[in-house]
Parts: sequence; structure tokens; C-alpha cells
Amino acid sequence: MSQPPDLSIVMTIVDGGAVLTRCLDALSTQQGDARFEVLIPYDHISQEARELAARYPQFDFIDLGKILDGTVPKNPLEMHAFYDTRRAEAMKRARGRLIGIIEDRGVPDPHWAETMIRLHVEHPHGVIGGAVTNGVNRLWNWAIFFCDFGRYQPPLSEENPEYVTDTNIVYKRDAIMSVRTLWEVKYQEAQVNWALRDAGVGLMLTDAAITEQLRPKVSIGSLAAERLHWARMFGQVRAREITRGQRLKLCLAMPLLPFVLFLRHFRRQVAKGSHVGRYIAAAPLTLFLLVCWSVGEFIGYVETRPKAG
Repeated sequence: MSQPPDLSIVMTIVDGGAVLTRCLDALSTQQGDARFEVLIPYDHISQEARELAARYPQFDFIDLGKILDGTVPKNPLEMHAFYDTRRAEAMKRARGRLIGIIEDRGVPDPHWAETMIRLHVEHPHGVIGGAVTNGVNRLWNWAIFFCDFGRYQPPLSEENPEYVTDTNIVYKRDAIMSVRTLWEVKYQEAQVNWALRDAGVGLMLTDAAITEQLRPKVSIGSLAAERLHWARMFGQVRAREITRGQRLKLCLAMPLLPFVLFLRHFRRQVAKGSHVGRYIAAAPLTLFLLVCWSVGEFIGYVETRPKAG
């Protein structure tokens, strides 16, 4: 393209392979007249993505070579650092007036790109997040969905939410570039979005733009490790934003957190009027994942130096 596109879409490779191909197919068949580019960053542990470049010549496959000193991740926390680094490197190369992020296991609906562009024209918000649905009718997938994406399922319309998912989000270029120092090495959505919120940049959640989670089957051990380490990372980020006293209160309350979250998720399903039966059926699995999350969040608080106060 001679002119910058309206939207740059950064694809986060999480599962790769057939999962990545399915998502790229969805992007290659987007409806409407949206002008967008797709950036697919990959590195020394995701070299299989290179083989797809010839199949999708309209997309930009970015070989980052060896990143993070050429290490191979040993756990989900270290693996997440690869996702965050890939996103950051692609965002720095993005040319669009809007910069969005999705992941390969979250397939955008046929009008996702044009809808996100339209929403940014119609609304002043610097950050617009879309909705997420679950497309795999398996109890473990529902449990994961309730834990990760319950707050993002339709119906959805919220101004200045605390969280916007990094699997379905689009920034105005000026907004995301105003906090570039926070993400130019590794992008972490909570840190970035909280900084934008604190700077007075509006955030918005809407169900007008939807991605569908189509996660492959995974072992219980892998899920437990993922929950623990991703929560550990969240705890680290949050600990840097709160005072020592606030961190102590959170640590003391941690034994209650799985049950608080379980009831909160249940009330959300009741309020939305959807999937209540599935939530009840998946309740033991959901509670198990929430216990894993709570342990990880506690570890993150303990091992991270908080703000003074």
C-alpha cells in the first residue's frame, strides 16, 4: 500500500498451525471496504509461521529471529513473554491510524475490521475492545471461557472498564503511541490500558465487534500451569500499581478469592441471561481454575516490590 491503512492488525501466535491458519482465513475473507494490514510476528520458536507466507502474500510475516536471548520457554510465564515481545515488535512496525491486536485462537467475525474502524470514527475513545464468545462446546472450554472472557461476552456495552482483553482490542494510534515507553519492549495490556485510563484516555467495550474463541483441547496439567503463571504475571503487574498496604490486604484475602470470583462469574451469567446451565455444569472445573489463578496471583504479589506507602 502506498498510503497507510486505516487499521493495522497484530496477530499474536499462541497455538500456531491449523489454529493460526483458520484465523488468517477469517482475516483474508473480511467483508466490506476496510483498508487494513495484518502483521504476523514470529521468532525462533515459531518458525513454522514462515511456511504460511506464500499462502497469504497480502499479509506481512515478520521474522524476528532470535528474541529473549534465544531462550526456549520452560513454563507459561516465560511463554507469555514471547507473546508480549512479538506484539511489541509488530506494533512498532504498524502503519495504520488504528492499531489492533487479536490472537490466533480468537477468530474475528466477517465484519470485524470494518466495524472496529467505524467505531473509532463514531466514538472519541482511544481504546475500544470487542466482545468474545466461546465456539467449542466442551466443559473445559466453557470453564476457561467463564474465567477468562466472561466479562467480555455479549450483551456488552461499557464505558471506561477496568479491563479490555488483548485478544480483541483496537487503539487509536495517538493513544497507544503516547505510552510507547510502556510497551516498546513487551506489551502487557493491563499496564498499558491502566496508564491510558489514568491519563484520561477513554476506554470502551462493545459487542459490535466479536471474536470467537476456538481453543484446541489441552491437558489439565497444562491448564493448571497456565492459570497459575498467567495469574502470577497479573499479580506482578498489579503489585507495581498498588501500595504496600493494599498488597498486604490482597494477600490476606487470597484464600477467599476463588470463591469470590466464582460467585462473581455466576452473577454475571445470571445478569446476562446466558449460559447459566453451562456455568453450573462446569462449576467444579471453573472453581479448580480459579484456585490455580488465586495461588498464582498471590505468588505475583509476594515476589514483586510494590509502590511505597
